[in-house]
Amino acid sequence: MLTIEEIREGLTRPGKTQKGLAAALGVDNSQVSRLLTGKRALRAHEVPLILAYLESDGAPPAGRGRTAGPELVQIGGDRFAMLPVYDAAASAGPGLEAEDGAPIHRVAFRADWLRRVTRADLSQLAVIAVDGDSMEPTLRQGDNVLVDLSQTRPGRKDGIYVLRTDGGLQVKRVVVHPTTGRVTIISDNKEHYPTFADLPPEGIAVVGRVIWLGRQIGM
Repeated sequence: MLTIEEIREGLTRPGKTQKGLAAALGVDNSQVSRLLTGKRALRAHEVPLILAYLESDGAPPAGRGRTAGPELVQIGGDRFAMLPVYDAAASAGPGLEAEDGAPIHRVAFRADWLRRVTRADLSQLAVIAVDGDSMEPTLRQGDNVLVDLSQTRPGRKDGIYVLRTDGGLQVKRVVVHPTTGRVTIISDNKEHYPTFADLPPEGIAVVGRVIWLGRQIGM
C-alpha cells in the first residue's frame, strides 16, 4: 500500500507540488495538507491517481502523440503501469488506418522496468498489434509491440518505428544517413517487400519507436 512518507518523498521531485497533487485528486489543497499530516485517511480510489501524478514527467511537447491517461496500481510491493491497448492495429503489411478512440483494455508493465527502457512520460506509451508479414521474421502477425510515442526522430536512434502513411499505420525499420539525413525504410521480409531509400525526412510521419515486443508461442 502507498504510504504517506512515499507521497511526501514524491512531492520533493522536480515539478511536483502539493497544489498539483490536489488538482490531480480533484480536492481542495487543505485536504492534501490533512492527508500529509495524518489527519485524513488515504482512500483506496486515490492511490492510482496519486501514483499517476507522482510518476508522470509532465505534459508531452506540442505535436507529439499522447495516449489515454496512465493508470498505476500497486500489487504487493510493486507498482504497475496499466498501459492502454488500442484496437487500431499497426500494420506491418499494407497498412491499416489508425482510429482514435478509447483503449479496448489495458496491460500491466512494471513501472520500474518502464523507467529503465524509456524516459518517456507513461502517457506517451501504447501497445498496438502488428498486422501483416512485411517485418518477418523480426515481427510476426499478431505480435504486440510497445511503442514510445516520444521518439519521433529516427536520426537520433535507428530502429523499428511506427509510421503513418496514406494507407494507414505501418511498422518498418528506419535508418537515417549520418551525413545527409536522408531516410531509408526497410521491410525485414525483403524477398516480398521493397526497400525505399534516400527519402526526405520531412516526408516521413513517425508515430513512435518500437521498444518491446510480446509474442504468443505455440499457435
